[in-house]
Amino acid sequence: MYALYHLIRADFLERIRRYSFLIMLGLVVWLGYASASQQIILRVPPDYVGEINSHWIGALMAMTATLFLGWFGFYLVKGSVARDYETGVGQIMATTPLTRPLYTLGKWLSNFAVLGVMLIILLAAGVLMNLLVGASLDLWALAAPTLLIALPCMVLIAALAVLFETISWLRGGLGNVVYFFVFMLGLIPSIESKTYQPLLDFAGFRLIGDQIARAAKSAYPESQGGFAFSITSGIEPRYFPYDGLAWTSEIVLYRLFFILMALGLVLLAALFFDRFNPSHLSRTKKREASAPQPVAVIEAKPVPNLHLTPLASAQSRFRFDALLVAELKLFLKGQRWWWYAIASGLIAAQLLNDLDTTRLMLAVAWAWPILILSGLGCREARHDTRQIVFCAPRPLLNQLPALWLSAFAVLALLGSGAFIRFLAAGEFTSLLAWLAGALFIPSLALALGVLTGSGKTFEVVYVLWMYGVLQRVPAFDFVGTTPSSPWHIYALLALVLMVIGVLARQGQLKSR
Repeated sequence: MYALYHLIRADFLERIRRYSFLIMLGLVVWLGYASASQQIILRVPPDYVGEINSHWIGALMAMTATLFLGWFGFYLVKGSVARDYETGVGQIMATTPLTRPLYTLGKWLSNFAVLGVMLIILLAAGVLMNLLVGASLDLWALAAPTLLIALPCMVLIAALAVLFETISWLRGGLGNVVYFFVFMLGLIPSIESKTYQPLLDFAGFRLIGDQIARAAKSAYPESQGGFAFSITSGIEPRYFPYDGLAWTSEIVLYRLFFILMALGLVLLAALFFDRFNPSHLSRTKKREASAPQPVAVIEAKPVPNLHLTPLASAQSRFRFDALLVAELKLFLKGQRWWWYAIASGLIAAQLLNDLDTTRLMLAVAWAWPILILSGLGCREARHDTRQIVFCAPRPLLNQLPALWLSAFAVLALLGSGAFIRFLAAGEFTSLLAWLAGALFIPSLALALGVLTGSGKTFEVVYVLWMYGVLQRVPAFDFVGTTPSSPWHIYALLALVLMVIGVLARQGQLKSR
């Protein structure tokens, strides 16, 4: 217990000292305010909304927490196991009697502690907002949905983060992408099922939603039931009384099931955890480690009188094309044959389909290189090569444009099928949207990579953005899949992001 306590404490303190924790904390405070002030609403279609009281604020905050914290909280807490691998701390812990289940248990509890702090802040914001709107405060009615619905959900998310990190191929950027779809698909069974399935409703959406729909129907018999979760309404709501859930022992036991499920995932993670075993290194690293080089015999020799030969002007001239080729090689380094095969298939799919399908295939093709795009601007921090790269002549004017152009060239190649298809069809507006998208994506990746020093932020933002594109949401559409695509705004935004990336890198150069 002593070792477990200090493992949790050290990991928790490391998390709350990050800027990402402060940003997430600010987001949680805003969510609490937006939930209580009806900027984020839960409604029964088309316009039925519960009266603002402690029951309604508690239910809305719980659903807001499970959606937003369940989604983004995973990315906030994920990374502690990977950090132990990267920093070498794990190898030190491997020499201690710390067992694999105890290690994964400690990581799980530290993850939950971080998410639990977020829930406490959200709950405090809800109490404050309840008082500000003038409704009578019922503390249990306000806190119960958070404690019995959101808290078990956070326990499960914390366990999933540990499981993803102990599985080697889910530890990096691929795991970030996979979780997005796992979370979204995990919400569907409970919402779409004809009858309520409590063991599938980990987010509590159906539990609260059905109760709200029944309350709306009792006040407005013409209501068709169902529920919708909206960030903005744009409607004139018709209010109905909502008295909350009756918390029976059956409901509580079903919610406790998700805590037991989380514990099972932690024990499963202990089976995958290799305890920082050096034999699980890649073949290249093992070969380097197992093949010691012969030590040369040092002999005393007189120091020669050396002279440096001055470079000729032709030799000393900078070649941007050589730097661009080098950046292209680094950008695509490590990709297997099947990566290029799928990329070729996506290009062919753009050429051989109708225009509407071509636009969707273009979005898929530009989503394909997400894991290599996430290295833009942060590759130096990831591999600790900043001292080498930043000491080169004019890294701001030479290396950064070459880095951006390498990503632009790959995206242009991946979207070449759509470009040819639009050109042949005379779709000049689509060509401009294509160009705006090809400019926006590397600018976004570069700016976020330089600002955060990590590819995780871009991976999360880009997956969300591409999901909106594939769902044909006009505000997200920088590819031109919808007639009302604001592609011209994204062209200007690409320029703004490029400037932000350059200024942030300039600040980094001055501080080194």
